[in-house]
Amino acid sequence: MTDLEWHTLVKAGEDAGWKLVWEKVVEPESKSMRSAAMMKRYSLTAGDLMGMLYDEMIGRKKIDLYRGEGSFEGWLRRYVRGFVLNADPNKHGEVSLEQAHEDSSGAASSPMDLPVHDIDVLRRDVWNTTLRCFHDLWMSDPERAYVHILKTRFRLTSEEIRDFLGISSTANVDQIFSRAVKFMRAAWPRYDTAGKG
Repeated sequence: MTDLEWHTLVKAGEDAGWKLVWEKVVEPESKSMRSAAMMKRYSLTAGDLMGMLYDEMIGRKKIDLYRGEGSFEGWLRRYVRGFVLNADPNKHGEVSLEQAHEDSSGAASSPMDLPVHDIDVLRRDVWNTTLRCFHDLWMSDPERAYVHILKTRFRLTSEEIRDFLGISSTANVDQIFSRAVKFMRAAWPRYDTAGKG
C-alpha cells in the first residue's frame, strides 16, 4: 500500500487505514524509549494518543494538510510525539508544587510561598467534571462508554475489549474509543469548574 492510498483510507475513516495507524505509528511511538517514560509520568496511554490523533486528523481536518511529501508514517508520528511532549502540564502554565513560581516582577519567589490553588479541590472538581461528561457519553452511546471505561480505568487492551464486548475487530474498538475521547473533550467545557475562576 502506498502512502497516498493509506492517507485516503485514514481520511475516509476506514478501519484498514486506522489499524495501520495503530500498528505503525501509535503503538510503536508509545513503546519507544523517547516517549514511554513521559507517557508513564503523565498517565498517558496509547489509547489516549490514538484518540487525540483521530480528533486532530478527522475532527480538526488536519489530515488535509498532508500533500504526499515525505513519509505519511513519519508525518503522523510527529503529531503523536507532539501529543506526548504537550502532556507536560508545566507547558500549559501550570507549575508543579515542587517549583517556585515567579511573581509579577519576574523574580523567582521563595519556595515557602503558599500555593494559590487548593490541589485537592481542583482534583475533586476534575473528577466531578469527568463523571458528568461520562454520564453524557453513557446516555448518548453505552457501547462507547463501556469501551472508554474499559480502556482508561481497567487498562484492557483492544483485543481484550473486542472479545469481551463482541466487537468485530480491534480497529473498531480503537475507532469507538477515539470517538468516545472526542465526545468527552467536546462535553468537558460545559461542566469544567476547575479551569474557571
